[in-house]
Amino acid sequence: MAELASTSTKPKHMAFTYLSPLKHDIVYPKITIKPCLAPKSHSSNPNFLNIVSPITSGKIHAATTNVTTKELSYQDEKFKTQEEALPAGLEEELMPKHVAFILDGNRRWAVEKGLPPMDGHAAMRITLRSILPLCSKLNIKSVSLYAFSTENWIRPTVEVDFLMEMYEDVLRNDTKELLSLGCRITLMGNKTKLPKSFQKVCTEIEEISKNNTGTHINYGINYSGKHDILQACRSITTKVKDGILVPNQINETHFKQELYTKTNEFPYPDLVIRTSGEIRLSNFMLWQMAYSELYFTKKYFPDFGEDDLIKALLAFQETRRRV
Repeated sequence: MAELASTSTKPKHMAFTYLSPLKHDIVYPKITIKPCLAPKSHSSNPNFLNIVSPITSGKIHAATTNVTTKELSYQDEKFKTQEEALPAGLEEELMPKHVAFILDGNRRWAVEKGLPPMDGHAAMRITLRSILPLCSKLNIKSVSLYAFSTENWIRPTVEVDFLMEMYEDVLRNDTKELLSLGCRITLMGNKTKLPKSFQKVCTEIEEISKNNTGTHINYGINYSGKHDILQACRSITTKVKDGILVPNQINETHFKQELYTKTNEFPYPDLVIRTSGEIRLSNFMLWQMAYSELYFTKKYFPDFGEDDLIKALLAFQETRRRV
């Protein structure tokens, strides 16, 4: 397994470990993953990205592959500084401040390949490792991710447990590059139902990154747009009851400060991207999306690449030019 490059003159490598109960190859864009038995001790190696949790199967199959960061990033050499030119066709003054993603199609992506649903979520994680740094390099101020809704608790227990473990590991490990880019990391949603270890990681990453001024990345986990509005109403009602507010003082500004996006400098998404071909909002950021541009693509999120993001941004900018 190749080590991370020790000098800037050599290309950096990232080693991926794909843990899965599979017995056949997976072909992911430009990467062929070949299964083999591997110990869980790989997870202690900081050069590894653990994709699928071993809880999906008692018999773990794993595979490793080396890919350069250049293969996983959108013309990364063009983004050495934020002042450098944007990809062809994009105009800085028309860039959205806030982009929200409805990460849809992970399970269908897996099912169509004859894989268990957890492998679809794992592939989504790989895609996020490419898309989120690109958003930062494009100087998008805020990114919101619909990662786990309140309705997702009805899924099979093994899948829910896997997702909780995966997202906890995402916050522990996948955010390291984002922190190095100056990103701020927060979680929106009701944290009280999350595992205690997950809550602890959320608190830690929010505290560590609270003063960062780069892209604000907001993970929607145990999130519901309806619940967001309801909890804001309850908070305002309590303040009225306690004499902090009077009813005729309540306005949109007050309401905005009670929503889960209250820590976000740009709480309202300019552009909402939904993958998988479904044309609905699915209870995501209902208040905040009142004037958002909506972009739908038939691609499942695991297949949503950096070129697809650029395409969505170009479509957004074309709409802005017509306004």
